[in-house]
Amino acid sequence: MVSAVTDETRQQAYIDTFVRYSDRTADGGYIEANGQYSFGMEDHDARVRNARLAETSFETHGFTLVPHATDVNFADPEDVKARYYPQISALVRELTGADEVIAFLGILRGGETDRGGGPALSAHVDFNEAALRDWVARLMPDRAAELAGKRLVNINVWRGVKPVRNSPLAVCDARSVEKKDFMLVRLGKSDEPVTPSTPGGLNMAYNPRHEWYYYPDMQPDEALVFRLFDTADPDWKMSGHTAIVDPTSAPGAPKRESFEARTIAIFDR
Repeated sequence: MVSAVTDETRQQAYIDTFVRYSDRTADGGYIEANGQYSFGMEDHDARVRNARLAETSFETHGFTLVPHATDVNFADPEDVKARYYPQISALVRELTGADEVIAFLGILRGGETDRGGGPALSAHVDFNEAALRDWVARLMPDRAAELAGKRLVNINVWRGVKPVRNSPLAVCDARSVEKKDFMLVRLGKSDEPVTPSTPGGLNMAYNPRHEWYYYPDMQPDEALVFRLFDTADPDWKMSGHTAIVDPTSAPGAPKRESFEARTIAIFDR
């Protein structure tokens, strides 16, 4: 049964907090292995809406919450690879109608030891097109040429390993973003010139049009699925994401522990 506190939390229409963005010097910048940036960050006030109370959809907004129970041991990489990746591949295939889905790069974050660096307070998208195609070549080297002509969509699946009482994940309504909001950021310092074919992530710059949502009190049997880079979308209508500070979290609430996996959905056009 849902507790009174949990029920009250789920009925809040929104929270007022902030979203941490990258400043415009991030475009073409880098993040070093030690976590140091070559650019600045800036916090902007944000009203983050309760998506449990909103009429949202994966197709329209770029994200959705689905029931998805699993008994996978997320601390065991072999169990994740053997059982969880097939589970979420099937989930994404059913949700999107993709012809094929490949799951990869699962990361366990947080907990009392801040495993994996803890929650990431930075609005971003994981891969640009060059990085996405690099992953295809890495994961399926014998099929890279075949897949070059197909539509590829990066879709992430995020969940709390335990109930999420702190630092929930916020997702941005894909309709509220503009292509100019995304800036190429490389992993690792490099003197190589930046071009459209440079692999990297896409950090977000502030835009007052952005509309942010979160799902309060996420449970381990729920999964948040959101759409990132789509090679068939010239306007880059994708759902940026970031951890946020929830001002309604109870004092002493346990640190968030989450698992996020990436998938590549393949469409035969």
